[in-house]
Parts: sequence; structure tokens; C-alpha cells
Amino acid sequence: MAKRIALDSGALIKLSDGDPLTRAVVRKWTEERWETIVPAPVLAETLRGGHADARVHRILSSRKTSVTVVGVSEKAGRDAGERLGAAGMPPKNTVDALIVATAVAERAEHILTGDPADLRQLAGTDVKIIAI
Repeated sequence: MAKRIALDSGALIKLSDGDPLTRAVVRKWTEERWETIVPAPVLAETLRGGHADARVHRILSSRKTSVTVVGVSEKAGRDAGERLGAAGMPPKNTVDALIVATAVAERAEHILTGDPADLRQLAGTDVKIIAI
């Protein structure tokens, strides 16, 4: 199985906005044959049904970045709830917990994020959090 990296909402937005650092990181991993995944809850945080969504849709359909959206399984949903409980976090952090749990379920080795503090707390040692 190929190595995987997951993008959270901040990383997906930066990538779609053309942020040079984010593009360089994703390009490097793509060249090294890493798979880039986006947990489905990220779509809820980034898409609003307007013109600005076009940039995100381009990234999701681009062959250059080869991004795959992955759904949340029941197991990941349960894991997310347990992670929230263990971290003592409120329900407002549910999307972050779902991103971490889905990345873990999909065997992603890293999550690229603009929100490292909350994700690190939720991830523990299960997946490495990389801030951009």
C-alpha cells in the first residue's frame, strides 16, 4: 500500500489558493508516490456552494495532485467520539476529530494542517501532524 497524507480544511484551502509552501509539500509527496486524501468532513468546512468553490473542485479533480476524498466509516465515527472524550474537547471540535479518525482509519501517516494544536491533541501518536 502506498504511503498516505491527509489534508485538513486549512491545508486544502491553502492548496486551492495556490500557497507555494503547501503546493511544494503536496507536489513532493505526489512525486514520491504518496496518496493524498481528504476526509469528507473537510468538504463541509470548505465548500459553500459559491464561485470560490471552483478552486477547491479543481484541486479535487486534478491529476497533478491526485487527491481522493474518503468517507467516514462507522469505526472512524466512534473513534472520533472517543478521541473527543479522551481529550476533554467539546462537540465543536467534532470535525477535527473526524478528520483525525478518518486519517488513522485510512492509514495516513501525516495530516497537513493549518490548525496543529487541536489536531495534535486529538491525534496523539497515531498520526503525525504537520503545520503549514
